[in-house]
Amino acid sequence: MKPAPPTTSLLDRTAWFATLERAQQALVRATLVEKEAAIGECVARVGEAAAHWIGVDSGFLQMSVTAADGSETTLHFLREGEWGGEGSMLKREQRRYDVIAVRASRVCLLPAPTFELLLAQSVPFNNFLLNNLNQRMGTVTALLEASRMLAPDMRVARCLSLLAQGDDGDALALPQHQLANLCGLSRQRTNMALRALRADGLVQLDGPRIRIVDFAGLASHGAKAGGRRKSGRAA
Repeated sequence: MKPAPPTTSLLDRTAWFATLERAQQALVRATLVEKEAAIGECVARVGEAAAHWIGVDSGFLQMSVTAADGSETTLHFLREGEWGGEGSMLKREQRRYDVIAVRASRVCLLPAPTFELLLAQSVPFNNFLLNNLNQRMGTVTALLEASRMLAPDMRVARCLSLLAQGDDGDALALPQHQLANLCGLSRQRTNMALRALRADGLVQLDGPRIRIVDFAGLASHGAKAGGRRKSGRAA
């Protein structure tokens, strides 16, 4: 990654930063490292010490693991405005996954000493971390439920609703193979599901971009009759 000119855009729209005392805010501004990551570039690698908490000023990051045979499994994702990777920071352990830029991204890296000082001194910061972990656990649970219990079309709908910010018109610049990886489906089956969702008026497909037309409809799609996977049905 290459250094990026310092800005305050992510901090200015970050809820936890506004709750800090002035001295703590000054420390964050002084120690925060900003980088630019190209598509496919690693922001953090599996096995490395967790030296930074990761924020996304712009772009999209995925957390994934790669098996010995080269197959990749996406565990989670970080969207614009989000922070992640605190689990490894809290446990002071090596990263258990790679953090990779799905598209060109600008990231903010908060060093471990600053993270630990805020953890020791700021109750609102701790509350933010607790809520962040809780939301991420909810997302992981929803993805796991989708992979085990939902038919492929509903699985793709569930993943898209989790990736979107929650409003009609949201556009996801996500490569199809990345979406397929997240859904636990083949690229071909994911493409079939996307076409079905388009036919239902839930999404629009514009090259690599997926535009959410009806977020509420997309979010509830997995609850429709017939959405549960039938025993023995192949994905």
